[in-house]
Amino acid sequence: MFPIFFTILGHIAYGTTNVLWKNPRNEVGTLPLIIIRSLGCLVIFSVSFFVLQAVGIISMPQVSASDILQTMGICAINYFGLFFYLKAMKHAPVAHTIGFGKIGLIIGIAVGYCVYDEEISLLKIFLAALVLIGVSMIEFSSGKRTTLLSKGLLYSVLCKVFWSTAFLYVPFITKLGPILFCVVLEFTVCTMSLLLFLWKPTKISRLTVSKRTKYEIGLLIILGTLGTFCLNFALANISIIMFAVIGLIEPVIGLSISKLYHKEKLSRIQQWGIAAGVVAAFILSATK
Repeated sequence: MFPIFFTILGHIAYGTTNVLWKNPRNEVGTLPLIIIRSLGCLVIFSVSFFVLQAVGIISMPQVSASDILQTMGICAINYFGLFFYLKAMKHAPVAHTIGFGKIGLIIGIAVGYCVYDEEISLLKIFLAALVLIGVSMIEFSSGKRTTLLSKGLLYSVLCKVFWSTAFLYVPFITKLGPILFCVVLEFTVCTMSLLLFLWKPTKISRLTVSKRTKYEIGLLIILGTLGTFCLNFALANISIIMFAVIGLIEPVIGLSISKLYHKEKLSRIQQWGIAAGVVAAFILSATK
């Protein structure tokens, strides 16, 4: 139950940050925002690692330079999930960008079954279908719809494909430990963003950054740190298939919070979709 709690908590944190990215991205820019967020998370994880090691709560894992480089490699691939997600927000409403998170379920089930040799029960299939229906009700009952071949749709699909490489994190988290893994992950994200920014720099006007945006960036760092640690810890201690299905509460939460931050109202059908998705995900979390 402990890993399941961490899974739910992590997706709640990420579901919230999925909505908070929009305003800061518009004012600061995609790459500068990722650099600020990942640098903040990197500092928190690095300090936490050395403090916990100093007081004897965790020990330095036995890792080689090859282990670190391989970890950075998979993290570098996963990085483009966040990159394309912020690109999608520029071309599509938040509700549609978040809603396509259900694609990750299909990839997660495939990885769990094919890579980790996990079993798929009828109950899991039924509950997964119920959550998918819930997310679809939230997404497609909206008045605004993206076109079949829109940039928003393309970026949304790409972001989930790259983000789903996180299902392959398990051996790396096990080898490094969750906190050190998070340090390497955020270092990679920050470095990738910095290199891309230097390759094609954009102007940043600090005077245009509002108080609300600064507040949202602070929340992105805090909730990003919480979500990253919780989900990476859970990944190494829970079924990948269950992790993927429970993960569908993330778009449900994100779509719900978008009503408060953006002008994307939820209809009665969307409210029923939220209820169906949350109930099904929590029932699944109580099953083995």
